[in-house]
Parts: sequence; C-alpha cells; structure tokens
Amino acid sequence: MIYIWFIFIKKLSLLLYYDTKLKHLAVLAVESGPYWWSLWAKWYHDSPTAWRISKSRDLMSETGNVSYLIEKIIIFTPATQCLARVDQPNQRIKLKHSASLCLLLLIQHRGQVVSQNELLEFGWGKNHRQVSFNAFYQSILSLRKSLLQLELEQPLITTIPRKGLIIQDECDIQVIETPEDSPSSTVEHLAPDVAIEELLPCAPRQPLMTTAEMVMLTITLIICVLILYPWQTSDNYFSGYITVGKAPTDCQYYFNNDASNFSRHTAFIDKNPGLCQSHKFIYITTYPESKKLSVLVCRSPMKARQENACQSVYYPRYDS
Repeated sequence: MIYIWFIFIKKLSLLLYYDTKLKHLAVLAVESGPYWWSLWAKWYHDSPTAWRISKSRDLMSETGNVSYLIEKIIIFTPATQCLARVDQPNQRIKLKHSASLCLLLLIQHRGQVVSQNELLEFGWGKNHRQVSFNAFYQSILSLRKSLLQLELEQPLITTIPRKGLIIQDECDIQVIETPEDSPSSTVEHLAPDVAIEELLPCAPRQPLMTTAEMVMLTITLIICVLILYPWQTSDNYFSGYITVGKAPTDCQYYFNNDASNFSRHTAFIDKNPGLCQSHKFIYITTYPESKKLSVLVCRSPMKARQENACQSVYYPRYDS
C-alpha cells in the first residue's frame, strides 16, 4: 500500500514539473484546500449516526415536557417512548424507537392519512430507504400489540389500503404539558437510551486527523457498517410467535406465545375458515382476558431482511 502511494506521488510530481497548466490547477487546489476541508468536515460530522443523534435531541427537546392523553385512558410520553394507563402509571410499556416516532407522527397529523413512506422517513431518518417493509410491519404490529395490552376501548390506528395509516379525528387525544422543573420529568429524561444519545455529543473533541487517517477511518467505518448491518437488522419481532400445524387448505397459522392459552385463537379460526387460503401465513394476536384481536395475513413467513406483503385486520371487540 505504501509503495503504491509512493509511485502515485512520484508520477504526480513529474506531471506538475513539466505541465504548466496542471501546475496552475494544483496551486488552485491547494489554495481552495480550506474550503474543501470544511465541506469534508461538515460531511463527517453530519454522518448518519451524528444526524440521528441530533434529530433525536431536537425531537426530544420539542416534546420533552409534553405527553398525550389518548381516550382518557393511555398516556404516551414521546421523550421516554413509553405507554401507560392512567389508572396504572407504574406499569409501562417501552416502545421501540421507530414505533414511538411513528405514533408521534400519526398523533401530530390526527385526522390525516400518513403514507408509509412518510412514516418510514420520520421513524428511521435518512436510513429509511434501507428499511424493509417487513421491519415496518413489525414496528406497526408491535405498536398495535402494545395498545392492545393496555386495553384501549377502540382501535387507535386505522389502515387505509394503498394509502397509509391514520388516527381518526374523532379519537380523543389531549396534550399534557409537564413543568420542566418537575422531579418526575427529570427522572423521565434519564431513560437509558435517551441518556446515551444525550451524552454522546458532549465527548471531548479529538485533535484534527491527517487526510490519510481520515480516509482510512472512513473506509474502516464503511466496512464495519457492511459487516454489522445484517446483524443489527436480524432482530425478528415475530420470533415471539409459535407455529401451529398447517390447515387442510395448506395455510400456516402463528399464535403469540405470551398468551396464557390459545382458546380465543382456535375459536377465531373455527369461525373464520375463509381467512385460510392456500399458501397464506396468518399471525393472530389476542389474549384470553381481552376482547381485542388482531390478524396479519402475509404471502410468506415473516423473516428478518426479507420483504413481504401483508394485510392487517383489527377487531376491537371480538366475542369468541
């Protein structure tokens, strides 16, 4: 590697010595060096990781002391990414970062259809083009499952086929502002994932690196991302579902394994035989103590890093 660089520098020096026009270009490049350096520094500090941290900080600053009261039953706090019932404030459900941002965007645009692309861009930022539809379905399903566990009386999120998602305008959502000096608010801001992102920008600045060091560092980071990204996206939300034997029509059922029993699952299958079509994969989520039930019908099994096509059906009051 050093030998190649030496040959390159040697040939470049000869060209500069004999070619006057090229020499003038080289002088111009050197004189404009600070400008290009500033552009590179801006790109370096605006890398996806730094941008995500900055975006998260801006979002939390805007909603840091704001919560949303949903149907006078559930409190959603964007700063901590938590859902909790009003009558059971200590029993909270921690949402995934992307699911929390999607819920926040839907609330802020209540009564309006929010497209899937808008949710992807807001929930995953500049990296949203790398997110599979499978990962998007997982986030929305986990969000609906969390609301289902908190016994919300009516479905909050409605799917508009081929358009996107919407929180209907008639849903009662109130904004609650907490004083910034409130002790509970201070504790909320110390949630582990938020605290880590807030501490990162405060790290002491390192001395400026040489160009060669920066180039090597950039190449190393790209290689690390290419190696680690598949592992990072391998978390499969549907690992929490058990496989049920195939039906006579050759469709496959999956039940959420955190239910105490599957009586409501089987009762739903018996009452809805037409839902089972050939080569369909059906994910059913419900609980014996709840009347709510959600179904996800897909053309293939849910697997990490694999696109899929699914339709979701939600029953707020399903009597088995």
